[in-house]
Amino acid sequence: MATQIRIGVFVVVAGIVLVVALAVRRTEGAKDEFRFDAAKLKDRNTWTQVNNDPYQMPAAVAALCAPVVLLEPESKKNPHAASYITVYVNKAGRESMFAKQPQRFPEGSIIVKEKFNSPEDRKPLLYTIMRKRAAGYNPKVGDWEFSVVGPNGTELRASGKLENCQGCHLTKSESDFVFRPYVTSQ
Repeated sequence: MATQIRIGVFVVVAGIVLVVALAVRRTEGAKDEFRFDAAKLKDRNTWTQVNNDPYQMPAAVAALCAPVVLLEPESKKNPHAASYITVYVNKAGRESMFAKQPQRFPEGSIIVKEKFNSPEDRKPLLYTIMRKRAAGYNPKVGDWEFSVVGPNGTELRASGKLENCQGCHLTKSESDFVFRPYVTSQ
């Protein structure tokens, strides 16, 4: 009987330790959890709009983004629907974005693409985001993390080393894996 009580106490203590360990692990992971709010793009102290007018993505690039676009139900009718983008960059990435010659973006740089069906649209289909992480996070594509946020501007749909994003950005290693044809001189 005493042995059964000891085993029972051991199991309870082990369960508590496991629950605490998992809670600590979740909290540690949350420290670097990326949160995005599209409403903050209007804060010109933090964000710079890169292109003055919506930029039409080439059909081939839009087609590569189709798997991302399909995350939004309204876009299922046309996988090439999000073919116009307005791009924003945060302070950390501003200098690299507007440099005459492509250069490496510093850790903490964030690039946001607001995607629309047409240049006249005011309601985005979704947002795609690149965030430059610490060296070693994702060396395959210059340590960029990719995220997809829904049209409400806050709902994170996918984030991390997204293969459909990486597959396209791999072709731009000479510019730190960033496409820049939409850059308007500053």
